Amino acid sequence: MPVSEEREDVLLLDVPSTGDYLSVLPTATAAVATRLGFSLDEIEDLRAAVNAAVGLLIPAEPGRGRPFRRKSNDHDLHCRLAVGEETLKIVLSRPKGEPLPDAGSYQWQVLKALTDEVEAEVGDATTTIRISQRRPATEADTDTQRHQIY
Repeated sequence: MPVSEEREDVLLLDVPSTGDYLSVLPTATAAVATRLGFSLDEIEDLRAAVNAAVGLLIPAEPGRGRPFRRKSNDHDLHCRLAVGEETLKIVLSRPKGEPLPDAGSYQWQVLKALTDEVEAEVGDATTTIRISQRRPATEADTDTQRHQIY
């Protein structure tokens, strides 16, 4: 079957927007990235990128309590991991609420440094952050290119 006809693999996760559950998202991202052949450094970058995106979408609670505990609300955080032919796309969204920090903030700079492409969208009902990361070339890809006739 030609590659262009392959179905895109998609993993959908809805987690409560509390720190106790949000750690599932970088772990799931790491598991998918491992399956796709990302290096350990690339996997850790993706984990950190997802954590940064979650931090942008759900700010930490100020004051006392556990460090980095996220503000709780009644809405879930939605995550979509889509494995495409050339990219891994991670889409995180929450119901519209507090505005996102300024695009020049430290959190945004970290997120941009860790990923190939990142964009945010604030719609009528949701706030979304989209991350795209190129998939690494696999041995099968290299072997196919080596045997291609030009």
